[in-house]
Amino acid sequence: MTIVYTKKKFPPEPFADDYEKMQYYRELYEGNHEDIFPRAQDIGNQTKVAARNLTVKRNNNRYSIKGKLIDKSSTQHYVIVNLASSIAELPADLINRSLGNISADEEVDKAYLDFIAAVVKTSKVKSKLWAAIVSHQVDGGVAYRIRRTEAKGVWFEWKEADMYFEHEDGLGADVSWLEERGDESYLRVERQRLSNGNLYLTQHVFLMNGTEVDEEQDYEQYKLDHQLTEPASFEVKNMNELMCGYLANDETLSQPRGRSGLRNVDVIQEEVNWTITRDSIVFEKHGKPKLAIPSRLWETVAGKNNKDYGGRFVRNSDIEVVSYDEKNGAVPMYITWNAQTEQSFKHVSRLIEYMMAVSKTAATAVGLGSASGSMSAKAILYEWIQSVIKSEAIRDKFDEAIKDALRKCALLENSLGNTSFKVADPIIDWRDMLPKAQSETGEEASKKYSDGVQSLEATVREIHPTWSEKAIADEIRKIQDEQVVNSMNPTFTQPPRTRIGEGNE
Repeated sequence: MTIVYTKKKFPPEPFADDYEKMQYYRELYEGNHEDIFPRAQDIGNQTKVAARNLTVKRNNNRYSIKGKLIDKSSTQHYVIVNLASSIAELPADLINRSLGNISADEEVDKAYLDFIAAVVKTSKVKSKLWAAIVSHQVDGGVAYRIRRTEAKGVWFEWKEADMYFEHEDGLGADVSWLEERGDESYLRVERQRLSNGNLYLTQHVFLMNGTEVDEEQDYEQYKLDHQLTEPASFEVKNMNELMCGYLANDETLSQPRGRSGLRNVDVIQEEVNWTITRDSIVFEKHGKPKLAIPSRLWETVAGKNNKDYGGRFVRNSDIEVVSYDEKNGAVPMYITWNAQTEQSFKHVSRLIEYMMAVSKTAATAVGLGSASGSMSAKAILYEWIQSVIKSEAIRDKFDEAIKDALRKCALLENSLGNTSFKVADPIIDWRDMLPKAQSETGEEASKKYSDGVQSLEATVREIHPTWSEKAIADEIRKIQDEQVVNSMNPTFTQPPRTRIGEGNE
């Protein structure tokens, strides 16, 4: 059963609710909190005061009255400490740095090895992984799609979750997105359907009328007008898999498309922002020393300003400041504000700790932990254990998704490229998420090799993760040559000393 777009709102049901949530959490992640938090929206109104619309005359630098009452512009600002971005980006940082080599699970078929290496390079797996994980955490899921052209070959690409709409019967999916062409907006849909053992891909284009989808347009004409390359329809014979997929985050039976990794932290994020904003307002109002003047003088100046400008106020420019005789004259009185801020800071720290606990993020990530450069790798691991456990679960999902995408690439190449690869899941080498000293890494890798639990190739890759394939192969050959030379050196053992002629006579 396919999705009907014509004369309906986009995105279609039942995906509209998920779309709204994604937009909300994207604003939270990007730090646009003034658009989603009520107290942020009210901060300006709370600090505005009614006053006359006063303008300065350029000729005599005097104020004139227009008579219209307006709101005085707020001088306070809503302070945003965007911890939500750290929560979403930390798993991406840990997983991305742990990604190692990707190769085919094959040692004989060089063509298949080269094909997987080419797909990995064209897909830019390493450079695109960080963005995919962040999108996965913010939106609650991420999609991927297999592509093929004669010029570029086969590759896969990550897509945002709000572009992937699976069909209700499970036999298809739509990858949909909006395109701006001049003053017009269009909805593009790539539909994939499985039928009779074959895969059918069709391209559709609809004219948008605001948020509503209008009539379907002629794709062939649209393709010609905008110089597109995708055919209107395409059939892949003997294919029982879709050339796209979806990776959900923290999915449940009631929410199979996943849930955002930022859920349940938005309220705490608002409280952190508001607490710091409130303190900054108090500091701004009372942080500077104020000069006290006699009340009768204040009343005189304020009354004159009220008569001239329609408001009772006293400015520094209204009073001429003169010096006093320190021995015989009066001494100016300054009012200073000595605030006790320790409890407020502790409250913010507690809120941040709650926020990290709810999101399963180590407090060390935002500077509240005790990790230091002098700690060993094992000690640092315990400081970061909460984030590492969370990131490992996410990494397992992306490991499966990358393998599935590469396997689909091989299947598509077999169908369209006249190849006959023996398709199997590739091998992805994942390294430690947390950094280690080079000496620690070398010692651990060498011990694994000496104990016979790790091959020489894996040992060299672990010690030198940034080396090229040629450099690794050369290093392995050098080590093997030295081992052969060492095994050919004979070891002479001196026989035990004896005396000839000794014995029983």
